[in-house]
Amino acid sequence: MKKLFICCLFSLSISLASYGQEGFSVKAGVNNVSISIDNDDDFFGDSSDSELGFFVGAGYNFVASETFDIEPSILLSFVDDLTSLYIPIMAKYKVSEDFNIQAGPQINYLLEDLPDGEFGLDIAFGAGYQIDANWFVEARYGFQVSRGGDFGDFVDINTLTAGVGYRFN
Repeated sequence: MKKLFICCLFSLSISLASYGQEGFSVKAGVNNVSISIDNDDDFFGDSSDSELGFFVGAGYNFVASETFDIEPSILLSFVDDLTSLYIPIMAKYKVSEDFNIQAGPQINYLLEDLPDGEFGLDIAFGAGYQIDANWFVEARYGFQVSRGGDFGDFVDINTLTAGVGYRFN
């Protein structure tokens, strides 16, 4: 199932690359994953934890209009014991030539050996700044909307990412 999912994503990326675009990019940076657990227990109560890690990945920016772009990405996140694959599809509104604000859905897939709840859906928002023709920085926060299985009934996983990227024009 995992191989089929990754093959489908790769095929989608290749087919999308054939349309008008601004360019392929590579990205890397730091991320902070916060996990909140609702124990439904008066004695133990709720608990939360936050872990710092890093991510690497790639994306492709499609120009939709003068002020609007769409950028799907595939990011591999490494945080202590929680390796994940993130697939944000960000709509980017260009506030100026160099600055943009971003929002969109973000699919996440936990690559750890969990019995249930590997897939999740986030709503992410953030901002980006184009330093020059190739280099850019961006940051975003993803709020978990849903997670599959029983795992999602009591666990929330939210993610803050900040990184730098290089766009091949």
